[in-house]
Amino acid sequence: MFTIVTHKRPHIDEVCAIWLLQKFGEKMFPGISETKITFAGAGGEDLEGFSSDEFESEGVVLVGIGGGKFDEHPGVKTFGKPDECASTLVAKELGIESEPALEKILNFVKKSDLKAGNQPFDLSNLVKSMHHAHPNDPAKVINWVMLALDSKYQEQVHFIKTKSELANKSVTEEIQGPGRKIKMVSGISDSEQFNNVCRNKGAAIVIQRRSSGNTQIYTSNREGLVLYDVAQMLRIEEQDAKGKVITTDWRVLASEGKVEGAEEWYFQVTGQMLLNGSLSCPNTPTNLNLEKIRDIVKIGVDPASFEPSRTEQCQKGICVSTQHNPCPWYKYGLGRCRKIRYEAKK
Repeated sequence: MFTIVTHKRPHIDEVCAIWLLQKFGEKMFPGISETKITFAGAGGEDLEGFSSDEFESEGVVLVGIGGGKFDEHPGVKTFGKPDECASTLVAKELGIESEPALEKILNFVKKSDLKAGNQPFDLSNLVKSMHHAHPNDPAKVINWVMLALDSKYQEQVHFIKTKSELANKSVTEEIQGPGRKIKMVSGISDSEQFNNVCRNKGAAIVIQRRSSGNTQIYTSNREGLVLYDVAQMLRIEEQDAKGKVITTDWRVLASEGKVEGAEEWYFQVTGQMLLNGSLSCPNTPTNLNLEKIRDIVKIGVDPASFEPSRTEQCQKGICVSTQHNPCPWYKYGLGRCRKIRYEAKK
């Protein structure tokens, strides 16, 4: 059974190194996953006059202290280990330094340990704040940090798994946006990482349909897209699908939140997202199929798109919709159409 020793008030680096040892080091250090953690010494210095190898032979693993293999600090009798930190040293010892799900964690911890300039709410600075708030309870701080690290690790594992599955669960299309081509990815997936993976691959719009039928439409902030026309179309079509149209006012249909008759859709204006239920707020699934939603989004985000049989007149700035011969798109109240009618009245 091994015991882990590190210095008092360990930083994010030492805590991460201990987390790695306990999570991945059982084969090399039997029993370490259940070991207790004690505190003594400082970086680069022999502990009680003994070397780290002597301690390890007695079942004690030194982390960030003792001048051993898990201590990057220079000491009187030891050289430092440039461009390393305790976490990277542990990862290399365990053979997990190239584990994809650990890449972001190790990079963050190494940068935090070796370079100044961390943000106030970075995990590294929060660790220091926790030590100040709980000076006599280091175990509480360590457990809190380990929970955060493990959560981030699981998120990355899920992200990588979703990334590998994406090709079989999604459709990628290049569609016309406002003056440029943009990428839209849509698919059926219950993964919480689906949106992140699609955005990571350059998607400006992501449509995620869950197995429950609930469907979310996300946009990338970098693209500056707006979904007001999409919201109007979705809400009209949702009402049509139920056979009862209650809300027809275009301003209401484009408003934030929910509207009467199409309660299935919540419009979040700030993020330009249309949410048909969520993990925190389950809702009745949409009555529209995924193909219909794709078509609505394509029309809604392209300001140069008009009803096919009337496109030529629309492009000339002429609306030929009448009461006797109404345009199928008139009910949507698209911004581009209202502009044509407004200009015509002038």
